[in-house]
Amino acid sequence: MQGSRALARVTKDYSTNASPSRSVPWSLPWRDLPILSRYAGHLILGLMLIALAYGVRPVRLNAPSISTLLGRESAAPVSELATAPTYAYAQPANSARYLEPGTIPFTIRTWGETLPMLEEPRRMARTSVTVYTVQPGDTTLGIAQRFGLRGTSLLYANDSLADQPDLLRIGQELNILPVDGALHTVAAGESLSAIATRYKVDVEAITMYPGNNMSEPYSVTAGQQLIIPGGVRPFVPRAVTTYQASTPRTTTTAGATGTGQMVWPMSGQITQRYWAGHRAIDIAAPRGTPILAADGGTVVAAHFARGYGRMVVIDHGNGLQTLYAHLDAYYVQVGQSVARGAMIGRCGSTGNSTGPHLHFEVRRGGSLLNPLGFLP
Repeated sequence: MQGSRALARVTKDYSTNASPSRSVPWSLPWRDLPILSRYAGHLILGLMLIALAYGVRPVRLNAPSISTLLGRESAAPVSELATAPTYAYAQPANSARYLEPGTIPFTIRTWGETLPMLEEPRRMARTSVTVYTVQPGDTTLGIAQRFGLRGTSLLYANDSLADQPDLLRIGQELNILPVDGALHTVAAGESLSAIATRYKVDVEAITMYPGNNMSEPYSVTAGQQLIIPGGVRPFVPRAVTTYQASTPRTTTTAGATGTGQMVWPMSGQITQRYWAGHRAIDIAAPRGTPILAADGGTVVAAHFARGYGRMVVIDHGNGLQTLYAHLDAYYVQVGQSVARGAMIGRCGSTGNSTGPHLHFEVRRGGSLLNPLGFLP
């Protein structure tokens, strides 16, 4: 009861129209403060406003614009933005404005930084030789590239491909090196230095390679296989047969001499181009696709050959001969004159072949030239 009367009395002192019976128990508490305290609070607030107005300038961050973040204009790399200094404007007594390094850095965080880090599974690097079985449609270069190797590394690891690297057969087993280089089988009496010299590498390249499992004192034995990282073999040009042209059996000699301007021998897709281990081009197409004479000339060979299967060779009378291999059938005979674009056979997969395609060679004096240099 006494508390109610005191509250009513205080309320009446600060409100001229208030009465004890109509007191407001939730009146603002600052009205109860002494007058001196209220004045001190107003003074402090005013000083703070003056300090903000004249003593401190807002910090200006060197942040990219919205259009930059949206990719509408070239933005600086994140690494530059993360380390770029920020600046604050200051106004000294002489009112001259200048830039000063600020203390607030600006950093852009990418989604990758905010997402949890997932550890990638560790894969052991292969250091030993693996064996691959040739599948339908394979090519020498295609197999090498599948294992991340150069085509020559496949040749240097397989003696069966050294003489005829472009003549694969389904089911053939090939050594696949773990690195680009060569595979060597030690012969009786060979030394490490002699082997290194042969493949043009340092001895340390052989002894230090983990796949060779060698330790001091380093020695080799006959029959031991060594991986030669970076090893190369001397290039030996492949010798090819040059067929001698004979007198055409046909009564007309039209087309017996080539024009020097070849046409594509078959429509299809090039599955293997000309490279060191395949000095020809392979064109894949369905079995039975027509094969045409690339240029006019005389047929100097038409028979079944080892590796090539059914093949035809045309002498164009200008120093060039073209060979067409793996044919399913051929419709010409030796001595026959053919014109450019004449049908001479159909696409097949005879001989050492992994699928229907045409193996096309251009020969000159026992050398194999790049057919793409003669085709339109």
